[in-house]
Amino acid sequence: MKILFGLHGTTHNEISQSEIDAFRAAGAETDSCAYGNWGTANGMFNSLKLVFRNAQDLKKKAAAQQSDIVYLNTAFDFKTLVRDSITIFILRRYSRKLKIVLKFHGSESDVVFSRSVLKNYVLKRAHLMLTLSSEERHNLLSVGVPPEKVAVTANVIQKDLYVADPGFRKSMGLSEDTHVLLFVGRFMPEKGILDLVEACKLLKEANVNFCLFCLGNGPLLEEVNSLISKYGLNDNIKLPGHIPESETRRYYANCDVSILPTYHQEGFPMAVFQAVGAGRPVITTRIRAAADYLVENEHCLWVEKKNPQQLYKQIAALVGNKPLQEKMRVNNLALAEKFTATRIVNNLLPFLKKLIP
Repeated sequence: MKILFGLHGTTHNEISQSEIDAFRAAGAETDSCAYGNWGTANGMFNSLKLVFRNAQDLKKKAAAQQSDIVYLNTAFDFKTLVRDSITIFILRRYSRKLKIVLKFHGSESDVVFSRSVLKNYVLKRAHLMLTLSSEERHNLLSVGVPPEKVAVTANVIQKDLYVADPGFRKSMGLSEDTHVLLFVGRFMPEKGILDLVEACKLLKEANVNFCLFCLGNGPLLEEVNSLISKYGLNDNIKLPGHIPESETRRYYANCDVSILPTYHQEGFPMAVFQAVGAGRPVITTRIRAAADYLVENEHCLWVEKKNPQQLYKQIAALVGNKPLQEKMRVNNLALAEKFTATRIVNNLLPFLKKLIP
């Protein structure tokens, strides 16, 4: 089996590379090629030029390798539909025997249920679609995609990368009794960052000794800073900014609770599952892959979206309950075993083998 992987230029390539290595270990011949990353081009014309160039590169590499499968890491929104439909058209003109697999790193429900011609083309022409949650698979089945063309997979989590540091609090200027909280994500409304700042205001009013590290940036950065100053939370909320993914591991490994009150339509929220890999308790919304794998009071506490009052109560309850934190630590480390590269690839291989005569 020869597989050509299309990789995003910047996002989560480490995850994809772990998958590629596991496919290779299972006996597949693999290669990779740049795919996506519209951010490298400015304007519609330059973006389309990049799409065509990447599609042509994929075609040439597939021909040189005599690939059986092109496996594209993508998403399901209106922008990616343009890219994917162009790419599929070019690849199919090269060879009707070439099988196209799309791994959706998130999907927008309104796009799935739209009447878009491009949506219908992609769903019809792709040979296998991989979603990251059962909800997303159900959505695709609801619009007529045959069950054999959709499978649920996961992203790779490498729990051995998260190493606790006994000196973490001291290095951050925190006392040993400070509750360390963590948020990792874009500063945008759908990630729940404003709800979390409001919850922190209530934590301070309740005299909870805490420090929240918010890793990331985005359009709400200025508003977040303004609220921190308004509520007198400068000593309680730290904004290190966007840092490389490899550097986030130190925060995951040493926080007491990881918090993501998201209502963004992501399939497999990495901020949640990296915390799982680090053995950290989680507070999050019951959405998609989180709903598939996490059990309340075993791995996490649930919170409703746009509910700062409830978020405050859940944080206060969890930081004040060491036995529950320890229970979640043990359970989350065990859960992370489901997301090893070998296990994910072994689950995918039967689907891929069915594509090849």
